[in-house]
Amino acid sequence: MPKSKEYVSTDDDSSDEGMKPKKKQKREIEDKEEKVSKKLKSESNKDESNKDTVWDLGNNRQISVRDFKGKLYVDIREMYYDKEANLKPGKKGICLNVTQWKKLLSVMDDVDKAVKSKS
Repeated sequence: MPKSKEYVSTDDDSSDEGMKPKKKQKREIEDKEEKVSKKLKSESNKDESNKDTVWDLGNNRQISVRDFKGKLYVDIREMYYDKEANLKPGKKGICLNVTQWKKLLSVMDDVDKAVKSKS
C-alpha cells in the first residue's frame, strides 16, 4: 500500500521553505529598523508638542489640546496608569471640536451661576 503524500517528504520542498535569499532577509531587517526609528521619532515629537498643551486637573484628569487628522480638538479625559506605570488616556472623557468648545465657553458664565446658586 503506498504512503500518503503527507508522510513522504522530498529534500527540495523542505530546504526551499526554510531558506530565504539573503538580500530579502537583509531588506526585511532594514525595514523593521526603519519602522522602529520612525516610531521613536514620532513619539518624541508627540511628547514635545503635548508638553505645552496639557493641563492637569487633579485626580488623574487632564485637559489637552491636540490636532487629529488636521482638525483641532479639546480633550477632557480621565487618565490611568498601565502596567509599565505610563499615564494613558482612559475611556471616560469628552473630545470637543473648536465649535463645540466655543459654545461651551459661551455658556460657561450661566453654568457657573447655576452651580453657585445650588451650592
